[in-house]
This record gives sequence, structure tokens and C-alpha cells, in this order.
Amino acid sequence: MYPLSMKRLTNMLRPKFSEEGSNANRFEKEVYQMFIKYLRELSAGRRGSITLGSVLIFVTSTDEEPALGFKLPPTLVFEEVEEKKFLPKSSTCINQLTLPRANETEPLPSQELLFNLYDYAFANAHYGLA
Repeated sequence: MYPLSMKRLTNMLRPKFSEEGSNANRFEKEVYQMFIKYLRELSAGRRGSITLGSVLIFVTSTDEEPALGFKLPPTLVFEEVEEKKFLPKSSTCINQLTLPRANETEPLPSQELLFNLYDYAFANAHYGLA
């Protein structure tokens, strides 16, 4: 088994973008670029105890890729933000990460605030283990 790297994680989490040239696509690419920056921070060990494995656990409930791969490949989708809530969501039954994206009236928060929201989400991926 290979250790989880940023390249491996980004290859697993293939984004599903809206139609090229649309406003939705522009906002999706903006938040995706921030997510990639965040993953670089994780890869470099600059986010405390949060690791790339924490992200994979949040999405799939496991911190490593199974030897034969995932039955349902992990995906990354985007949804329009609601009420300034930029906290990521996951559906572990279908291995899907959902990142809220900005819109015409609600811009992305600062990088620091967004990364802190990501830290909070990915640190709390252990369901029922409070």
C-alpha cells in the first residue's frame, strides 16, 4: 500500500465542475483553488493535527485507499453557499465531498477563515465517538 500523498488524494477526489464559462464554474474553480492550497498546507504539516488522511476519513470513513480501490470512487462536488455557511459536508455512503462555493452576493471568506472551517470539519469526522 502506498502512503497517502497530495497527488494521490487529488487524483481520488475528482471535481465535478459546472459547464465551462458559467458563473457557477467560475465560483467552483475559485473554491477548488483554495481547497488545493489547503491540501498543500496539510501535506506540509502546517495545519496542526489535521492530515490528508483526515480529509479522506471525512469523505470515505477510512484514512487509506483499499488495495482494490473504492467501490464507489470518491468525488468532489460543489453547492451554492447558504447563509454564509462555507463548512464542507460529506456523504460517506457515496464517498462524496461537498464544498460550498461563493455566488454573486456571497463571496468566499478570507483564506484564514475558510481554512479554519476546513480544519473544524476534517477534525470532526469520527461519527459517534464523542
